Amino acid sequence: MGTPREQETQIPVGAEPAHPVRAARPRAADRRFVPRAAQRDHRGDARTHLGRLGQILVTRWLYTTAVKCLGASLLAALILLGGPALAAEVAVGHHHLLYDFRGGLYDAGVAILHGVSPYRPHFLAHQVAIMRAGGIAQGETDQYPFSIPVYPAMANVAVVPLSLLPFWLSGGVYTLASVAAMLGGIWLLGVRDRRCYALIALSWPFLYGIVLGAVGPFLVLGAGVAWRWRDRLWPPALAIAAIVAAKIFPWTLGAWLLVTRRYRALALCVAACLAITIGAWALIGFHGIVQYPRMMSEMSFLQEGRADSLVAVLLVAGVSSGLASALAILTAATILALAWRLIGRPDGDRRAFGLAVIAALTATPIVWDHYMVLLFAPIALISPRVCKLWLVPVIAPLMGIGSAALVPVSTKLQAYSPDVLRYALSCLVAEAVIAVCLCTTSEQRVAWRAGLRAPLGRSGAPTGKATGAASAS
Repeated sequence: MGTPREQETQIPVGAEPAHPVRAARPRAADRRFVPRAAQRDHRGDARTHLGRLGQILVTRWLYTTAVKCLGASLLAALILLGGPALAAEVAVGHHHLLYDFRGGLYDAGVAILHGVSPYRPHFLAHQVAIMRAGGIAQGETDQYPFSIPVYPAMANVAVVPLSLLPFWLSGGVYTLASVAAMLGGIWLLGVRDRRCYALIALSWPFLYGIVLGAVGPFLVLGAGVAWRWRDRLWPPALAIAAIVAAKIFPWTLGAWLLVTRRYRALALCVAACLAITIGAWALIGFHGIVQYPRMMSEMSFLQEGRADSLVAVLLVAGVSSGLASALAILTAATILALAWRLIGRPDGDRRAFGLAVIAALTATPIVWDHYMVLLFAPIALISPRVCKLWLVPVIAPLMGIGSAALVPVSTKLQAYSPDVLRYALSCLVAEAVIAVCLCTTSEQRVAWRAGLRAPLGRSGAPTGKATGAASAS
């Protein structure tokens, strides 16, 4: 006999209950009782699983950290050593120290001091005739370069005071002036972050221009003056007039005055540019003024096939020279049209100025690596503090040069060869990246990246939002 509850639940052997019988509820003491051995086994399994999970997490963290450290080290080595090493190789290995300054500016100043023409149109005509006859002309390849005065008269007259000095002294003064012009131009564009100046100083375009004695830093200074005092009349007009009179291809900055409706500044800029140009030619007795347009055409014919420009890419693709130049100008006009569309939007003036600089590099048929210093101007307007975008002009030319380690250069000495693409495409990609950043806001770029990642989850299956949008459609 048991308790009354036990008697109610007892069923004779072999008999089936007339109705379902609910099992007796276990006592609290029975529910709490777990053998000690089982407890130890359960805790041991939990510790084992936690240990394995910890090992996996630590391993992944170490792997991710190692990859990031390796990437950062390679990037730092590329930035710290790539540009200076290449600049030293050009200066010492190829004996091109101040090569452009001596042949293109210093010799022109000496010729002006002697009362003779600084230009050599017959030399260019002879090289073009050799090239058209099937031979290898000077300037057509990297193996046979030349440097002669081809700058407009304004640049040649401006360097006459330096031509009074010995070459080594004038070269040192010119180099110091170039460095000051580059840093001053970036400062006028609103950059105060010292890391930005360090990246510029270590970049291949800047160092290459300093080694050759190019005029790129002075163009950056002119752009900085035009932007810093853009709300005034005289400073932007005179600055743009000076750099256009010295190098011609930054004429798109004058178009920036037009699209931003600075009509008085544009009129003053045109008048000042004409006055500077005519006055400079008058100072040298108008030597070469009649032959100069033909010289520019022959210079483009000689060197556009191995430049880093859009025209060079089109020429390699088989497009004729005239059509390639027309397409480049059309592309630059499209960029200026985008600048005009951005004027009415927030920060439109800043974006339009940056796009005008990109358009200048797009339209010209001859672009060299040291021209890329101009890309620092729109980058400074996008972000006055260091960011990933500041690395674009630093890394892009080095990627083109470093690609020779992966794909050997087989036809480097021939113009219009596919090897031109390795250098030209890297510069064009850098220009395109900066142009996209100018045409969009940071919020739009973040939304685009999120939209690209949204359609697929971690396992590759559509996410809930994508599925819902698909079913709703």
